[in-house]
Amino acid sequence: MTPAYRWPPRHAPGFPPDCPDAGDVLARFATGGDRAATLVVVTSGLRARVEDSGDHEAGLDRVRHSLAAVGRAAGDAWRPGYYGKDLALVRAATDGPDEPPPAPLAAGDSGVRHGWAWGHVPLAGDADERRTALLRACYAVAMAARLRRDRPALPQRGAADALARVPDLLSVQATASLLAGVLVRPLDGDPAQPGAADGEDPRLPGVPSADGLADLTAAPPAGGLYAVTDVHDIEWGTSSRAGDGARLTRGNARELLPLAEAWHAARTPVDELVRRAYPLRARREALLAGHLRALSDGVAGAGRLFATLGDGLSGVVNDAEALRTAVAGANRWSEGRMHSGAGAAPLDGADLDAARRRAHFSLHVTKTLKGTGHAQRVLHVYGEPLGPDAAEAAVAFLADLSAAGPGAPGAHHLAHALRWRDDWRRHLPPPRFACLERVLPATGRTLPAG
Repeated sequence: MTPAYRWPPRHAPGFPPDCPDAGDVLARFATGGDRAATLVVVTSGLRARVEDSGDHEAGLDRVRHSLAAVGRAAGDAWRPGYYGKDLALVRAATDGPDEPPPAPLAAGDSGVRHGWAWGHVPLAGDADERRTALLRACYAVAMAARLRRDRPALPQRGAADALARVPDLLSVQATASLLAGVLVRPLDGDPAQPGAADGEDPRLPGVPSADGLADLTAAPPAGGLYAVTDVHDIEWGTSSRAGDGARLTRGNARELLPLAEAWHAARTPVDELVRRAYPLRARREALLAGHLRALSDGVAGAGRLFATLGDGLSGVVNDAEALRTAVAGANRWSEGRMHSGAGAAPLDGADLDAARRRAHFSLHVTKTLKGTGHAQRVLHVYGEPLGPDAAEAAVAFLADLSAAGPGAPGAHHLAHALRWRDDWRRHLPPPRFACLERVLPATGRTLPAG
């Protein structure tokens, strides 16, 4: 059986070559004799970089290169580890528990918005207990880093002190989103839980690592489609748009809402809150790993998908129907808990960057149709027009977002639609053009904040 953690450490997928996986780094540190650790997490603002780049994968690449520069500049005293769009730095605790370490932001892309937080982690017990303490602390410190990224005026104090202010700063719903929005590596080293094999994402056993995508796209098969997938509404779940009020999936923020409510009502101590939230998040990440594994396995023989986007995959397939079947199968596997959609674009006659952008537009189409019964909610292939009913549902979704205003949940979908306005015109039937013009006028609109 493959061990959950390894040394030497594996590469953090998608990051530059010198970036080790955070789980492997923290697990190794836990085997040492240090009685306490200082843990820093640096997180980053991805959405603005996606909008700048006009391409999700290009924006993520820029963020990860910036984090790599921060990690390299932190100095030899720190052991850096990377995961998702975060950097974890750990060292033996040499300062007092209330004394912050030097700010680890001496380098990095100045156009990438970072936030960082730190915590003092007591280490006791055997290696398993020490590793669990570090992983749980990484979750808490990452939440504080996200809070400080979005609220840079917060004083630089320990993560627990920053999180103690959450009930005064955020609504209950925003608190649940904070609890749900931070990555947790689901593996805790349980011998019954196999780890990732060579070529797989260390966080997602059984799912091919993002590092394999470049080799595939360097020589894509003739007639291939560039494909991307994404879990819809992973935090709050998807509601039916049939007017029956049904909820098709239950997001992880909804699962954590009772904890957020208790935190606000009773000022639950931060340590207790994290102790209760961490297992819920770990189970949800394990569900995500299973869902993505089912999706990846589902295209076997018709292509390959890689874990590139946190809760989504990218790759090349040679059969659109095989991709549709794979997405539908993964959605059945996690029925009621998690659903994905997929976008695809032909590689023939287009360079890779163009095909990737088109596939992300098609993925965006599936998001405008989520909660409906239209077949293109599961898969849209660039160049395939929407029928009248699907077009009406898509434009209605965008119109509702426009009416809700830039601060409403999901406003970033409208930002994508504005960027892809010409693609929408290509795929909608002419009778829907007038409605599209009202929602996405050619001039006089700015992108929503976010």
